[in-house]
Amino acid sequence: MITKFNFEDLVGPVLLKSNGESLSSKEALKGKKYIMLYFSAHWCPPCRGYTPYLAAAYNAHNELLELAKKAGDESNGILGQEDDVNAAKAEQIEVVFVSLDSVQKEYDNYRSSMPWLSIPFSNLWKMDLKDKLSKQFGVVSIPTLIVLDGNSGEVVTRNGKGQYTNYFKGEYEVQSSCVVL
Repeated sequence: MITKFNFEDLVGPVLLKSNGESLSSKEALKGKKYIMLYFSAHWCPPCRGYTPYLAAAYNAHNELLELAKKAGDESNGILGQEDDVNAAKAEQIEVVFVSLDSVQKEYDNYRSSMPWLSIPFSNLWKMDLKDKLSKQFGVVSIPTLIVLDGNSGEVVTRNGKGQYTNYFKGEYEVQSSCVVL
């Protein structure tokens, strides 16, 4: 019997939605093919430059998931994107923001611009998750996007920032101003 990785042990028991509502990390990350840990901070200009591109990719991918859900098994030919819709169905992804901010107001402001989940500011400090996760995944610069397998918790890539277009389906702008189709 294969036991699933317990992401609660990694990110803590609670995560925040972009609107600030808290939810169980176990429930929030259940059934995802990939969990991406996004190490970033408000004070980091490259992070503030990269975050909108990652958010666009995340949103485009989730829009495809919604199309797939609405279309059910009749997704063939939906908006001419049946391959992307079917791929998105199989690749549910969640991003978790791991903030390196030291001021809660900056954390809150920056987090509100992100459509994905976040580790609560208090848990980053009280549970020492910020330092623990940074050390565990060898984060030496930000922004960093670590891609984990949603079942095993194993690292798929430490270069998620450079490879995020391999995971997120849909149409969105990338930093080079190209459109991914």
